[in-house]
Amino acid sequence: MTRTTTSGSCAGFTLIEMMAVMLIVSMMASLVVTMIPGTGRGKLKALTLQTAALLRRERLAAVLTGQSRFVSLDGSARTLVGQSGAIAIPRDVVVDVIGVDERWSGRRAVVRFAPDGASTGAVLKFSWENVRYEVDVNWYNGRVAVDIP
Repeated sequence: MTRTTTSGSCAGFTLIEMMAVMLIVSMMASLVVTMIPGTGRGKLKALTLQTAALLRRERLAAVLTGQSRFVSLDGSARTLVGQSGAIAIPRDVVVDVIGVDERWSGRRAVVRFAPDGASTGAVLKFSWENVRYEVDVNWYNGRVAVDIP
């Protein structure tokens, strides 16, 4: 009994089939990673940069409008609140604020920007597990700097 193969084909997978399987596996892996709860280093860095952007917007608005602008921390809602917006802080992120020890509208004061660009100064420390980022607001000139290691 002789065995013949038609057109010389062999059993197995083609390169295109393997690429399709790899694409499907990588898509599933990316979905799983995005669904995992928790902040993570990337989200903590994004939170730090969003906070710096909020503080810079408030400082610029104070200079342009000639009126003082405030940023405060709502501890119960876990949000940083400015007149130009608010930023939600995830539950697993620890926030330490070094600066003004006052309360504005029932929220803990973070920083006040004067019309000349100066501020009350503040340091906001965001930490998650062993990762920590800082946002520094200079009291003299109101400059907002981000310390990302």
